[in-house]
Amino acid sequence: MVIPRFLDISSLNPLFEKLAGTVGPLALFSIGLQLKFGGWFSELSHISFALFYKLILAPLSILLIAVLLGLNGTIAKITIFEMAMPTLLTAGVVADQYNLNPKVSNLVVGIGILLSFITTGLWWLVLTYSGLF
Repeated sequence: MVIPRFLDISSLNPLFEKLAGTVGPLALFSIGLQLKFGGWFSELSHISFALFYKLILAPLSILLIAVLLGLNGTIAKITIFEMAMPTLLTAGVVADQYNLNPKVSNLVVGIGILLSFITTGLWWLVLTYSGLF
C-alpha cells in the first residue's frame, strides 16, 4: 500500500470498520432482490440436486475422508463445517456472466442460504457430539 507510507490514516480505521460491516448485509440484500420464485417448479430437480450436493453430500464426503485418513482436531472440523456452508454470491455472478442458467443459480444461492441455517446447525451437532473428533 502506498498511502500509509506517506500519510497516517489510522484515524480512519473506525470508518473503514463500519464500512466493512455493511458488506455482508448488502450481499444478502442483493441476493434477496434477485430471487424470483415464480416458475421455479420446472427447475426443482436441478435445484434439489445442487442443494443436496452442496449442503449434505460435499460435507459428508469430506467427513468420510477425514475419518478414513484419521484426521481430527480443529482444522478437520473447520474444513468439514466450511464445506457445509451454502453457495454464495460469487457462484451466482459467474453463472450469470456466462449465462449458465442464471435463474437456477440465483435460486440455489437464495434457497441455500435459508436452508443452511438448518443444515449447518445439524453439521455442528454432528461435529460436536459424534465423538469422531
